[in-house]
Order: sequence, then structure tokens, then C-alpha cells
Amino acid sequence: MSTETQLQQLESAIRKRAQTLADNQLAAAQQKHDQILADATKRLNKREERETEIAKAASEQAYRRRVQASEIKMQAELDQLRWTLLQSVMSLLHEHLKQLTQQEETYLNLLKQYLKSAVFMFEDQELVVEVNADDHALLAPQWEEFIKECVPEKQCTLSTSTQPFTGGLLVRNKADRIRIDNTFEGLIARLESDIYQVITTQLFASATPTRNL
Repeated sequence: MSTETQLQQLESAIRKRAQTLADNQLAAAQQKHDQILADATKRLNKREERETEIAKAASEQAYRRRVQASEIKMQAELDQLRWTLLQSVMSLLHEHLKQLTQQEETYLNLLKQYLKSAVFMFEDQELVVEVNADDHALLAPQWEEFIKECVPEKQCTLSTSTQPFTGGLLVRNKADRIRIDNTFEGLIARLESDIYQVITTQLFASATPTRNL
């Protein structure tokens, strides 16, 4: 399974999880939005009833100011909601990746893809492959076979990384001058803008901009 296929699967999982969150949260946001407008309209109508024809112009000006203030307040609340939802989905993504490491066959195939894509960046024959402690325990007993199947042309030493990461691997040369970060965290960092764009599009594609109210 290629890295592109894995990323497509991640994107599909993100879309499904994001849509459920979006439906619930947007419904709550719309209800709050309607209540704010209803309250604002009720107060403004009462005020208009008390206004005389002479004060009509002043009343209309006050109405516009209060509606604008309500929109600004609601926009701030929606912005906070967007940020909270975004962080929730990213948390779900990390949890999904963590669960992926428990699917041994699928995860091993993914590690092979990550290793193959990394080693072609090196001219060095001797490389160090850093993994976390759990993956080291998984890979160590089968390392020679693992390397023979993936990159038989390279001499790769398995090492436990001092850096904390959920899964994936980091490949470097012996001199530690060249490093290819194919850890989950490294991949997410490189694709962060694309991931956030996908999440934002899925969560808020149907949201009504407050400036159109």
C-alpha cells in the first residue's frame, strides 16, 4: 500500500469524522445564532415602538449599531467554535494513527513504504533507522528480513530514537547530516496546511457567513 493510498485513507477517515462533528456543532451554532437575532429583534422592536417620528433616524442608526455588535460577537463565538472543532479533528487524526500502529500487518507494510521512500534520498550505503521503543521491539526480531525485503542494497541499523513520536520512522546517515523524517508527526507537519484545508472545507463548507445576515 503506497503512502499516497495511506494519506487518501486518512483523508477519508477525517472527512467522515469531521462531517459528524460538523453536523452536531453547526446545528447548535445555528440555534444560538437564531436566538441572538430573535432577542436583538425583540429589543429593537420595543425601542422602535417608543420612538417618535422625530427620533426615527436616530433609532435606525442605533438599530444598525446593535445588529453590527451582535454580528461581531457571534462571529467571535463562531471563530472559537471553528478552532475548537479543528483541534478536535486533529486529535482524532492522531488517535487514528495511534490505532493504526496496533494493526501489525498494515503497519509493517506502511513502515516498508516509508523506508523505501526515504532511502532513495541517500547516496550513503550505511544508514540508521530510528523508531520509537514499541516499534523497535516489533522490528528487532525480524529486522534482517525486513531490510532484505525493502532495501537490500542498503545497510540499515535499527535504533531507538530519543525523539518522541507516535509511529513511522526517521532515517539518517551515519554522520547525522541528512535526515528524512517519515514519522507520523513529521508527515503531518509537512502536510499540515493541506490537512487543515481538508478539515476546514469539510467542517464549514455549509456554514453561512455572518456578514450575509
